[in-house]
Amino acid sequence: MSADEARGWGWGDAIHPDDRAALVEYWQGCLASGTPVDTEARMRRFDGVYRWFIFRANPMRDPTGQIVKWFGTNIDIEDRKHAEQALRDSERDIRLIVDTIPGLVCTLRANWEVETVNKPLREYFGKTLEELKDWQFIGVVHPDDLERVVAETRRAVQTEQPYEVEHRCRRHDGVFRWFQVRCNPLRDAPGQLVR
Repeated sequence: MSADEARGWGWGDAIHPDDRAALVEYWQGCLASGTPVDTEARMRRFDGVYRWFIFRANPMRDPTGQIVKWFGTNIDIEDRKHAEQALRDSERDIRLIVDTIPGLVCTLRANWEVETVNKPLREYFGKTLEELKDWQFIGVVHPDDLERVVAETRRAVQTEQPYEVEHRCRRHDGVFRWFQVRCNPLRDAPGQLVR
């Protein structure tokens, strides 16, 4: 597309048909309000292939505040889009794997705050992730075991060593069952405790 062909609204012909109406409407809204442009859409390359781009533009104003020009960039983000989709797919796959493990699985932050839990764990306790973050106070650990569990938890936090203890956990129907609970530290490359 030549500069003359792109002039005015001619550039709209290079936008993917599914994205064109929304992009033009958004752009017109920014023109009317003077709001900077920051959006994404697919644009046709010279060979006919559509690729994702981020569209950014800022108005240049005269001393009275009137917009005299717009300056913009279109940055190819196709590779980033593929990487983001691959990450979403990977996270979905990991979640499916963790949710089908026939055991109660969770991840804890370095300070032992509950970060994530799998579906069997949520179903066993009948609690949400948010409720489970306060595990010491919501009665999921048998009262006779709680002091020992908290002490072992503190030891594991202080020493950053593996944790293994047997104690009773209250099921959603009020029945306590014995569990062997194990936690292992996860460290980053320099050896800092991450989870």
